[in-house]
Amino acid sequence: MRNAFARVMTELAQERSDVCLLSGDIGNRMFDRYKEVAPTRFLNCGIAEANMMSMAAGMALSGLRPVVYTITPFTTTRCFEQIRVGVAYHQAPVVIVGTGSGLSYAELGSTHHSLEDMAILRTLPSINVVAPSDSLEFVA
Repeated sequence: MRNAFARVMTELAQERSDVCLLSGDIGNRMFDRYKEVAPTRFLNCGIAEANMMSMAAGMALSGLRPVVYTITPFTTTRCFEQIRVGVAYHQAPVVIVGTGSGLSYAELGSTHHSLEDMAILRTLPSINVVAPSDSLEFVA
């Protein structure tokens, strides 16, 4: 699914000049083609996920369409307050994408486990939670 995500993001960046991709320091090689298409619209925000989410909210409220991408618990539970205040309450059009949900990154320890993210995000207003089962469903 990660490759499908990179491909779709590249296509969107070619079609729309308002699409931006913010990464939490992962998948950089995966986005090589995206960076060729839209080099100024790819931001590696490093391991500063809360800042990344606040940046995305500000970008969205300024007319851009940011997509935030990193390991799931770092885009959800770590950034819950920024999602609640900056994205949900302002109805900011931010797309939040997490990779490796559940126990996919179990070998990296409990900080990388993502078990409650969908439940907590569903408590927020103006937030739609989607969990595609495979790359075909993701692309659709």
